[in-house]
Amino acid sequence: MRAFILCLMLTLAAGPALADMEGQPTVVDGDTLSIAGHTFDLHGIDAPENDQTCEKDGESYPCGFQAANALGFMTAYQWVQCRDVGDGRGARYVMTCYLGGRYDVGEKMIRQGWAMYDRSYRIPAYQAAEEAARAARAGLWAGGFVAPWEWRQGKR
Repeated sequence: MRAFILCLMLTLAAGPALADMEGQPTVVDGDTLSIAGHTFDLHGIDAPENDQTCEKDGESYPCGFQAANALGFMTAYQWVQCRDVGDGRGARYVMTCYLGGRYDVGEKMIRQGWAMYDRSYRIPAYQAAEEAARAARAGLWAGGFVAPWEWRQGKR
């Protein structure tokens, strides 16, 4: 009985679990999708918040909106396959999603410059994608911006 209670406690403490899923996603923001009513973050990336602004050529622009728009354009009319990576923080689900079964949506967002590699994860492909985007001055890297995690902490 003690072993059963311990297993139950460990299962509940592990956080939410969401089975792998697929479908046509709805974009919530630059790093969040929803499929069939289940909202989840894309694993390993951090994009500007919807109301975040950045600077390019001396002018402010809505980079959070642009990031969400880039994700929407990428996934429009597409069927995505998402794999639950099981490391949701708090009540959030975290997934890695693929277009056509082979193109990692998170990596593409980073490579296009509309999301950053989340350094709390060690994903070499994402780090390389960010270095390529920075070198090409793609997306956010074409101007000035505050990293999304710093912006959420009030460093605006």
